[in-house]
Formats: sequence, structure tokens, C-alpha cells
Amino acid sequence: MTVPLSSHRRLTASAALLAALAGGLAPATSAHAAPTATPIQTPAPDMAGIVAALESSVANGAPGAMARYSGPDGTRGRAVGVRDRESGAAMDTWARFRIGSVSKTFSSVVLLQLVEEERLKLDAPVNTYLPGLLPDERITVRHLLTHRSGLADYTNAMFNQTVPGFEAVRNRVFSYQELVDLSLAEPRTTEPGAAYKYSNANFVVVGMLIEKLTGRPVADAYQRRIIEPLGLRRTAYVHPDTRIQGAHVRGYLHPDEAGAPLVDSTEQTVSWAQSAGAVISNPVDLNTFTSALMRGRLLSPATLEAMTTVTPTDATNTRFYGLGLRRYDLSCGTQVFGHTGTVQGFYTYAFSTRDGRRSLSAVANTSNHGAANTALGGTLEAAFCGKKPAAAPTARSTAPSGARDHAPLPAERDLPERY
Repeated sequence: MTVPLSSHRRLTASAALLAALAGGLAPATSAHAAPTATPIQTPAPDMAGIVAALESSVANGAPGAMARYSGPDGTRGRAVGVRDRESGAAMDTWARFRIGSVSKTFSSVVLLQLVEEERLKLDAPVNTYLPGLLPDERITVRHLLTHRSGLADYTNAMFNQTVPGFEAVRNRVFSYQELVDLSLAEPRTTEPGAAYKYSNANFVVVGMLIEKLTGRPVADAYQRRIIEPLGLRRTAYVHPDTRIQGAHVRGYLHPDEAGAPLVDSTEQTVSWAQSAGAVISNPVDLNTFTSALMRGRLLSPATLEAMTTVTPTDATNTRFYGLGLRRYDLSCGTQVFGHTGTVQGFYTYAFSTRDGRRSLSAVANTSNHGAANTALGGTLEAAFCGKKPAAAPTARSTAPSGARDHAPLPAERDLPERY
């Protein structure tokens, strides 16, 4: 029996559940994201720096880019460029777009709620719930959420040629089983639990688990467990419909061939991703979602602690992954939790501080163009670390003491909130 969200989410997990959540999450050397006291002073967001990052993304090939910051001192939106190349409509923070792999955090929240309801166990084999699905009984539910199953990412082959691969699946409707079969047709990448290896196949199986345990489509789980409780008015899961209803951002895919024209990739089923990447949202809702998650509105304290316990994903020791959740360690020491998203025509960042007090969502309407994505990521440093200290004046400097470092950028403007 499902426990109502209003009474269940704030409960502390039982001792047995707490042990189950914590067990086997990470080696002793993993980075651990325990809640910390709110700093006495937090830097004000560098809105000019956010705009500079957005403009850099546009300079590197995105038709438009936008970001929305939310913090104790209010919300601020910034946008540059266009959301529709044909109409010339300006980018704006109320418009909806495809959030790509940020969807994985939505799926993780639902599955972890089912763990809280004792409908499955994180360290049980996936085949316990989906008999015969996977050829290795050692692959657990936890391995899916942490990208440590070793299941190959079928999208690597699917989109080896970017535009032809996309056009081949743009209007296709896959079953979950078909996607799993594509993964299983390739060699596994690691032994179960041995190493982090990102794969969309993991969250396809998560979608299968959600539907098997609830007896309902994954869209229903998103709607009932996340969208409605948080009042996310512009968030939806419309698969296999190809349209984005209402005012929205159009996405533009860069072909592999340098100089080739952009491909409008807005309308598609996203059936190749489904529970791994087919959610639609906007910056307002994404800020609400990541903030509410970090504040404990969707999961119990013990479950949230498990979700934010992370291990490194690369050698930089600045990027980590937990249970369907990324952690970035910024240059100022601030840690932010959320997810990145890439789907044809859209790059997305959606992150909050661990206390949920500060959030940022940013999007650029292009993909297959890494420079634009890297530039967009600069919004995180500007939002959460604030303005960089001014360089010490040199002997040749003629700027008067206290002079302003720059005039406001023309694109720096407060944008209206629309619902």
C-alpha cells in the first residue's frame, strides 16, 4: 500500500531501512555529502558572470541560452539570443524545453520512494523484480542508480553519426525491452559494482522497475509523486507525443560536419531515452524541483543522505555521482547537487546547494557542440561562487580607486515570471 506523500516523506527511515540505504553505497574513500550548517555568509550571485557564460555559449554555437537563479534574496533570470531561429522569439526563462538526463533524477526520486515504501530493496538483484531481464544476477538496483551495472550504453552506437542517427529514431516508438536488448547486444563495460560507467540503459531499467512495481506508466509516477506535490506547472512527460505544448524553446542539433546547417530537433518522441531523458520542464520548475529535493520534501532524511553519498566519476576529484544525482565541487569550495542533461538540441544544468537555499537552472538550445556546453557550465561558478576577486592593480594601471569594473551588460535584465 502506498503511503501518502504528505505524511510519509518527512518521516525518518527505520533502522533497517537506514542500514539498507547506507549499505554498500561507496568505498570508505568516497566523498560523502553530509548536510552542513549554512555558512554565515554566502556570496551574492555574479549575474554579470552568468550573462557572460550565456553569451559565451551563444558565441560558441547556441542560438540562445538562459539561466534562472533562486536564493534567499529572491530570483533572477537572464537570457541571451533566441529560442526560435525562424520567428526570432527571444530566449526567456518561462519557456519549456527538453531537460534530457535531468530526467534521471526524477526517476531516481520515484524509485527511492518505492524503496522507502519497502516495495523493493536497493541491494537486491534487478532480476528479483524483473525475472530473467538481465543475464547477470549480480546486477542490483543500486548498480543502476549509480551507473555501476556494466550495462552498455546503446546510444553510443545509435548516435555514432549524429544527424542520421537522430533522424532514424526521431519518430520511432521503442519498448523498454527493445532498448534493453540493444544494450545487451553489446559487451558489458565493467563487472557489476566495479566502476562508474555512465549508461542510459541503467535508467531504462529503472523505468521498467517503476512500472512493474506501481502497475502504472512512469508518467503517472512522475505526475503523482513529484509534479503535483511540488506544483510544477510546466513539467510533463509526454512520451511518445513529439510536441512540446505551449511556449517553448526550439532545439537545434549541430551536425558532425563542420559548417553544416543546424537541424531543428524540437519535435521527437525521445523514445530512445524515455525514463532516462524524456521529461520536459522550464527553469522555474527545475529550481523548485532541485531545491525541494535537497530540502527533504520528496525523500526522508536517511534516503536523501544515501542519495547524496557520492563517488568520483573522473580523476579531477571535482565531479561525483550518487543515486541518480551528480555533485560538483566548485572552485570556491561550494558543493552543488543536481544533474546535467543532453538531448538533441538542448544542454541543461539544474543544481542546488545541499541545504536547498540556492538553485540554478541553465539551458542552451543546441547540442553536439561541446564548446557551447562547457561555456554554459560557467553559470554554476558565477551563481554559487559569486564575483571573482579583482586582480591586484599593476604599476601601469590608471584606473581610479573604487572605479566600477564594467558597465552592465546590455543582455543583463530581470525577466518576468510567467506561469
